[in-house]
Amino acid sequence: MEVSVSMKTHVYKEKRAWLLSHEAFLTLQELARQQGLQTAAFLEVISRELALERLSEEQRARIKAEAERIAAERKNTAQ
Repeated sequence: MEVSVSMKTHVYKEKRAWLLSHEAFLTLQELARQQGLQTAAFLEVISRELALERLSEEQRARIKAEAERIAAERKNTAQ
């Protein structure tokens, strides 16, 4: 079986992307551990902090309303 240079490069790029993603995940996991949080909760906290810094009150209200609508929709679907 012959593997082209393009294929080898593609596999290398995928492996490199995976390694970088995994390293980023491990970094976030460690930061969460230092805060005493699960990784998902830590990401939620930093997402909220970024939103508070970057979004207007109106934008935050729209996002909150949309999240509440989705939660209610999921609850109704589950019943």
